[in-house]
Amino acid sequence: MSQKHSPRIIERGEKVTDWTVYEYRGATVRHSQSTAVLKLPGHPYDGLSAWGNPQAVFRIIDAWVDEQTLPPPYVHRQ
Repeated sequence: MSQKHSPRIIERGEKVTDWTVYEYRGATVRHSQSTAVLKLPGHPYDGLSAWGNPQAVFRIIDAWVDEQTLPPPYVHRQ
C-alpha cells in the first residue's frame, strides 16, 4: 500500500481555458477544462491526453510508480 501523496500546483492558469500544471510523484500533469496531458518518461501513456479529471491521471501515476502496472480499466498494450 502506498503512502498518501499530494499533487503540487506549479502553474495555475488565470482563465478556465488556461492550463493548470501539477507535479506529482515525478510526473507532470497539464490540465485544462476536459483534457489532461501526462508527462512521465517510460510510462506507456507519456505524452497522451485523454482524461478530463486530473485525479484519474494521479491514480494512473500511483499504479505505475508503485507497481509498474495500470489500474483497471486501463490497459497497457505493447
